[in-house]
Amino acid sequence: MKHFILSAFCLAFLSCNSVKKAERVFGSELFAHWVHSHEEDSADYRVFRRADYAFPPSRGREGFEIKSDGSFAHHQIGPVDAPVMVAGKWKLQGDNILRISPQTGDAWTLQIVEVSKDVLKVK
Repeated sequence: MKHFILSAFCLAFLSCNSVKKAERVFGSELFAHWVHSHEEDSADYRVFRRADYAFPPSRGREGFEIKSDGSFAHHQIGPVDAPVMVAGKWKLQGDNILRISPQTGDAWTLQIVEVSKDVLKVK
């Protein structure tokens, strides 16, 4: 039982450190619901805007929420263009990479190129 409690404490501590480091590196602007603005993509990065942005019409848009508690919600495009949400966790790797660990499926990464109040650019 001691090992379980210690392991849970260590995981919570490491998650908090990752969140605090991400906030120092990117600012609190990172923690938002971001939606893919594919019209603005370039060869070098994908562009995401806050969910309240006035997007032009599109047949579904992928998005995600990066939360300040280390949780993550991936809003995928579902079979009838409606979003399907997959919960998970995120952790900062290095200086600019978020490792996303969904509850189902394989882990993946987002390399942060730029973040501001209105725009998130990732590789």
